Amino acid sequence: MNRATLIAGIGGGLAVVALLAPATGTALGKLGRAREAATAAKAAVAAPRSVAVPLVAAGLRTPGGSEAEAVRGLTGRVRRLAAEGGVLAEQVAAVPAGEGLVRLRLRLSGPDKAVVALADRIERATPLTRFAAWRVTALPGGGLRLEGEVVAAWR
Repeated sequence: MNRATLIAGIGGGLAVVALLAPATGTALGKLGRAREAATAAKAAVAAPRSVAVPLVAAGLRTPGGSEAEAVRGLTGRVRRLAAEGGVLAEQVAAVPAGEGLVRLRLRLSGPDKAVVALADRIERATPLTRFAAWRVTALPGGGLRLEGEVVAAWR
């Protein structure tokens, strides 16, 4: 190889590099923006979900700063209402519930009118409490047994 060929090859290579530089810069810019977008998308997926929206208005919620406190409050309320109405609360137990909800499994028995009045009072009074499922069975001597689950919002 002689010197003229070598200089021509180097000059031609530099000319090609000079011509391709804008295209390379554009491709590198697009790659950088794509990487930033991918990082932002991963961060959005990994970020915690939005703030929990209250299920019901503040005046209708079961009081309590935590699920355990709300369960204790609702359990006490059901037992108190049962005692006031002359109904036996055979079972009042917490059942796992969804976010912001408390669920109690109930088994109540007593005179028919008292059990029906208690169920009505549980559903009508505040805090907002609803029977998710229930079953009434007649007992000998004119009594009733109400078995079901009540649900209330605490958040």
